[in-house]
Amino acid sequence: MAKSINPMVDGFKIKDLINEDGIMFEIGEDCNINEEDEEFSYSPYVQFSNEEMLNMLNMNDFENEDEDEKETVSLCGLSFSKLKTKMTSLTTDNKVMKYVKQKGVGVIIPENAQAIVHYIGYFEYRDEPFDSTYSVGRPRSLRLGQSFIISGLEIGIRSMQKHEIAVFLIHPDYAFKAIGCPPRIPPNEEVIFVVHLVDFIDNGCAQTYKNLNAEERQLFNYVVEPVEHMFVTAKDYCTKFNYKPAIREYRKIIDCLESVKLKDDDEEKKMNELLSRAYTNLGVCYNKIDLPTKACLALRNVSKPTAKSHYHYGKALLSIGEYNKAMKEFYAASSLEMNNDVIEKAIRTTNMRQREHLEIEKRLWRNCFKSKEERMKVSEFRKAARDLCEKLINSPNTVRQNLSDGFTKEEYEIIREEAAILGLNVVTSIRYDKETIFLQKSTKS
Repeated sequence: MAKSINPMVDGFKIKDLINEDGIMFEIGEDCNINEEDEEFSYSPYVQFSNEEMLNMLNMNDFENEDEDEKETVSLCGLSFSKLKTKMTSLTTDNKVMKYVKQKGVGVIIPENAQAIVHYIGYFEYRDEPFDSTYSVGRPRSLRLGQSFIISGLEIGIRSMQKHEIAVFLIHPDYAFKAIGCPPRIPPNEEVIFVVHLVDFIDNGCAQTYKNLNAEERQLFNYVVEPVEHMFVTAKDYCTKFNYKPAIREYRKIIDCLESVKLKDDDEEKKMNELLSRAYTNLGVCYNKIDLPTKACLALRNVSKPTAKSHYHYGKALLSIGEYNKAMKEFYAASSLEMNNDVIEKAIRTTNMRQREHLEIEKRLWRNCFKSKEERMKVSEFRKAARDLCEKLINSPNTVRQNLSDGFTKEEYEIIREEAAILGLNVVTSIRYDKETIFLQKSTKS
């Protein structure tokens, strides 16, 4: 049977591609369960195509005053020297020029902000852009002051207001210099960027927490604003699939919130909301890097559960073979968000895996050998034990599987032998004076 994989969630390995039974990609899983609660105030969908964006910038401002008939001039294919006559300089050496197509609103973007931008970059007399966010269908998140972009573009963005659309003409000294970026970007090439500043978040507030003294760090009204901006930073890491630094940010948020003193019920309510949000997203991140046990520890601390937190708690429990508990979480998620296809699929998957596991367990118990006269059943027990191990190995979203109580020492030894042959670990855990033995995939696999 072909192995089923969601490449965006699970990833895949070379051995999956050469599997004799083939591989089946699942597209769209988890599409309705958002990774984060916080969202920027922009739509992630394409607002314009490259062509539509450039057509919008075919401006009557660039008129040929020498002719009786006014012409509409396109920025695409336009002479840069003609364009410069309509622009103002942002630098004393006139090497970063700007033209405002659409005025923005509010204050100028702060120097240390996180900018959400759409842009198109192209060269003189070229018909096609060399870089564009519109081609990938969503704006790009840029952290200013971190040398992530060419200096001329950063200077330009730092001059903008929210919702502004501007054209920047950038000299090679502020762009890709004499080296360029072959073969896509020639050396010593002036570039044009058409930039739409969709939104920005002032990340400077996140740094203010470090400057608070010990007394201020215990006051909720001092902590809440830095925490909100820490969420923004964590969100940015998640959108770039950098889950480990995102985990560090969420843990930092939790540490900040759990050390404050609350003066009234309103502060307690707000803090619980923020903590629930942080623990939920922390659990999501742990699930993403295949640490379901840590995901469970985070998600059980959610004081205000949502469909999202129940769903991801269920995913973590399913990964460690806790079928009954996983089903309970998925049903809780379904009750809060009915007719959600992703949740319903998770319930069906859990039900199927639970039935398969129970069937293998029945075979194990039927073939238990508890006396010398029944040793003929050893081969059947060994086969059932191997099937149990192979079932765990072939379940890409499961990392461990509990073993039932009651097997003899000799029976456990057979299970250990089969596990060792197939590269699984047999782990013993003691909690609350109760011993639990389970099979676990090797972290090296």
